[in-house]
This record gives sequence, C-alpha cells and structure tokens, in this order.
Amino acid sequence: MGISERDASNSRRRRDVAIAWGLVAVQAVLIIAILFVPVGDAWPLPPVVAAVSTALTWAGIGLLIWAIAIFGRGVTPSPLPSQKAQLRTRGPYRWIRHPMYTGVIMVMTGAMLDRRSWLAAALWIALVGFLVIKARWEEQRLVETYPGYESYRETVAAFVPIPGRAQS
Repeated sequence: MGISERDASNSRRRRDVAIAWGLVAVQAVLIIAILFVPVGDAWPLPPVVAAVSTALTWAGIGLLIWAIAIFGRGVTPSPLPSQKAQLRTRGPYRWIRHPMYTGVIMVMTGAMLDRRSWLAAALWIALVGFLVIKARWEEQRLVETYPGYESYRETVAAFVPIPGRAQS
C-alpha cells in the first residue's frame, strides 16, 4: 500500500470513528430524552398495557444481557467492528443480526408506553428510525470486515426474528 493509499485509508478510518461516535451520541440523546419526558396522560395505562410495558422492558434487558454475553470481549458501544470481535451467529444472533438494538427498542417501547406522552412516542419513532439507519451504516463496515457477513445478512433478519429464516 502506497503512502497515498495509506493516507486515504487512515482518513477514512478517522472519519468512520468520528461518525461512529456521533451515532452513539445521537442514540444516547434519544434514549435519555425518552426517559426524561414527564409522564403524561395522552393515553390510558390499563393494567394489561402496564404489564406488557414491564414485560417488554425486562425482556429487552434480558436480550441485551444475552447478546452482550454471547458477543464477548469485542462488545463496544461503537458501531464500528472491534478488532477483538468475531462474527457471531449463535445465541440471539442466530435469529436477529442486531439483538442489542432490538433490546434497546424493547426497553424504550416499555419506557415510551409508561410515559403516556405523544412527545415520548415521537422520540421513540425517531429512535427506531435512527437505529435502522445506524444498523445500515454499521453493516456496510461489517461486510468489509467479515467475509461471511453478506450471506449471514441474507439469511438472518435485522431486528425481528422471522420464522424459517434463522441460520441452521
């Protein structure tokens, strides 16, 4: 690799690192914003909805813990592939490519329902849309890093498991 190629590679790496941490910051701001929306009265919270909200929150926390445990030492808040990481296709990664994002969505769905606020609902929609964009950006780098990622992506759903689509 010539000097100009190395400079271009280093420049892209620096840009990717800046973008990655910017994505992490936006995600954190959206999560914190949802959590700090005052509880409102935009919709009722009957016991069944409260139970669903609680179940989603705990299931999301469980999924996050499971995904982090399976991912191992390579886990990082950054969407850039870690040098310590390997492509994981077991545990929750067998059914969904982004179980940590799915866990965050589940936890924040519970928080949004509990807030009973249209502002919290709008922020939740923004968070979900943002995670879709972030996952696409991340996957471009995963395809470049892991030779098997493209076929994994074609086989396994991004956020919600689809019956019959899981890897064997």
